[in-house]
Amino acid sequence: MSDDSQLIVIDQVRIGMFIKLDLSWFEHSFPMNSFKITSQQQIDELLGLKLRHVRYLPSKSDPLSATPVDRSVATTAVSTATVPAAAPAGQVYASIIDAKRARFEKLQKQREEIARCEEKFVKAATVVKSINKLIFSQPAETIQEASKLVDSMAEVFLSGTDTVMHLIQQTAGSEEMYFHTLNVSVLAMMLAHEMKCSPTQIKTVGIASLFHDLGKVNVPEHILNKTGPLTKPEQHFFELHTQYGVEVGQKAGLPATVLDVIAQHHEFMDGSGYPHHLKGEAIRMPSRIVTIANVYDNLCNHNDHSLSLTPHEALSTMYAHRRTQFDQAVMATLVKSLGVYPPGTLVRLSNEAIGLVMNVNVGKPLRPRVLMYDAGIPKEDAIILDLAEESKELSISASIRPGLLPRAIYEYLNPRKRVNYYFDSQSKKTQSNPLPGAR
Repeated sequence: MSDDSQLIVIDQVRIGMFIKLDLSWFEHSFPMNSFKITSQQQIDELLGLKLRHVRYLPSKSDPLSATPVDRSVATTAVSTATVPAAAPAGQVYASIIDAKRARFEKLQKQREEIARCEEKFVKAATVVKSINKLIFSQPAETIQEASKLVDSMAEVFLSGTDTVMHLIQQTAGSEEMYFHTLNVSVLAMMLAHEMKCSPTQIKTVGIASLFHDLGKVNVPEHILNKTGPLTKPEQHFFELHTQYGVEVGQKAGLPATVLDVIAQHHEFMDGSGYPHHLKGEAIRMPSRIVTIANVYDNLCNHNDHSLSLTPHEALSTMYAHRRTQFDQAVMATLVKSLGVYPPGTLVRLSNEAIGLVMNVNVGKPLRPRVLMYDAGIPKEDAIILDLAEESKELSISASIRPGLLPRAIYEYLNPRKRVNYYFDSQSKKTQSNPLPGAR
């Protein structure tokens, strides 16, 4: 918060002023403790709180409100024609209580939604764990289990409801539950759905995603886990995982489309990929979808955590510097689906508050849900602010790298070393149509 704040009496507050309340979030009905006054209703609610003073920040206020007006001596400062009469105190207080109750109920529903999604993620991760372990000894059973998982994931997309992508915030000690494979599957199926693929196509992309790195079982661990640059021999060995994957997949009886994705998920539209430097139409649509999901997750979750990009940086890098490598329709869908500030991005709001983006509101990429830092609220009770439902005055002003945060804020928001997503549904009818050109 800016250090130019002034303590003023409540009667001096007027529209255009940026103020800060020295109250707990639970003691008032406003979205945040700091905000700009934009309506007489807000002033009435402030009066209803029975406060004597508030903090006023001239640097963040409108120019015309830079000097507080003492209404007792400057009766002409605000025209009575433009300021409605204040509501009765009892009515204002009742309104505040109703608003507060509604906010508590909504916050509780949001927490239940996140908990439900995290539980689903953990169950899915346990299935993913077993895929590489059992594909050799029990191929038929492994493929069947993978199909069941994909069916359950696809059901969310195909149930006629809006799909919401959540950031998964697991507690320390459960990092082993996080998997690149599951992340790629979640992202790829989301892309397939948003591109209006048919149910069969969405499920095929899901199965292909679960098995896309199957060939890594034949790559030595020291190469897979190396945090520094690979030598040329190591890079060559690593690139063979696409060929190994096809061989293993053929023995296991995976469908041809899935084998194509295993073979092509490192090919790029401009021919700069591997192993065959395929270009454009030579790369099948399911492979193009999985490739983008794969690159995004690798950028967010590098083997060397110090080289991992934030979700916002990863999306920006792909769009601004590597766009020629990707199918433009799929890339545009990724940006639309994850938003300008993808889940997992640390952000600063226009009122200087700090938060962590938890999920994206479809159709409103600049107005996600944000988990807010507030030293006065216990971490387990942290506010989740839905910017889509707040005044346009409150917005995201910038993304922040985790290393730039004070330790107390970092630990409160707890951005994970790995960025993981899973999805849930909300009520709104959608349609699923075949994707032109999908094969």
